[in-house]
Amino acid sequence: MNDDTHIELAGYCAWSGRLRPGWLSTWPIARTGLDLVFRRKLFWLLLGLGLLHFLFLFATIYLKAQIRVQNPSVNRFVDTMLKSVAGAGRTYRDFMTAQGTVTMLLLAFAGEILVGNDYRQGGLVFYLSRRVARRHYVVGKLLSIALLVELTTVLPALILYLEYGLLTESMSYFAENTRILWGILGYGLVMAVTLSLLLFALAAWLPRTVPLVMAWSCIFLLLPAFGAILRSAYGDRRWLLMALWRDMRLIGSWCFGALESGRDSPLLVGSIAVVLAVCAASAVAILPRVRAIKVVA
Repeated sequence: MNDDTHIELAGYCAWSGRLRPGWLSTWPIARTGLDLVFRRKLFWLLLGLGLLHFLFLFATIYLKAQIRVQNPSVNRFVDTMLKSVAGAGRTYRDFMTAQGTVTMLLLAFAGEILVGNDYRQGGLVFYLSRRVARRHYVVGKLLSIALLVELTTVLPALILYLEYGLLTESMSYFAENTRILWGILGYGLVMAVTLSLLLFALAAWLPRTVPLVMAWSCIFLLLPAFGAILRSAYGDRRWLLMALWRDMRLIGSWCFGALESGRDSPLLVGSIAVVLAVCAASAVAILPRVRAIKVVA
């Protein structure tokens, strides 16, 4: 019995397909990470808390539209009383910023699942032992974190944008407010890129939950409080640049065209510099942790 007969008995057949590019492996990595997060009840609890704010604004926009249709004479009064849902760029910027609390909690919880466990339980070795390069793994994990950010911020904001436009008297709202659409996408991109790089770097160096949450809290709670103290002590508003979430909010305000000229404009350049520095430092911190894993072929 020759070798070909053994192969036929084993049920093997020749491969006639075409190998796909390695970059396509980033999506299965991201999808697997999201599946791990979606299986946790805590994720749905935090997502439900974030949806409360979204549902409130959704109902308020609908109520405002109904009042405007039934009583056109009180249109100006309604706009005065419901400034938070005026449909301008600030409405969506404030909504996405307010979603930050839930997003921060969600990412602190998801960091260990998406990245930390790969270092603690050998998941990274499993990925790299396949036809997956280190860059594919990093991009896949960053994509999974970014999708979580988009899920809690950009997607609800886009739904509110569509609702507000569809409930107006004509479709001209979309044509006259394209800056809002680009603002939602731009602000979401800034948050997704910055937070995904930062979380990956922290989770790679601090794979356990408690150290990761403590470091995450120091960046988004302790540093802003320390900057506010220094600002009060020295009277220099540049100390507020220590608040990373506020820096991203300023960039988001610029995307929406909602910058306050006398208050926010002087800090815009500094905010951009801080965000870029955080992204660069996070990328530099990720490289040695990924390269440290050795896989024997």
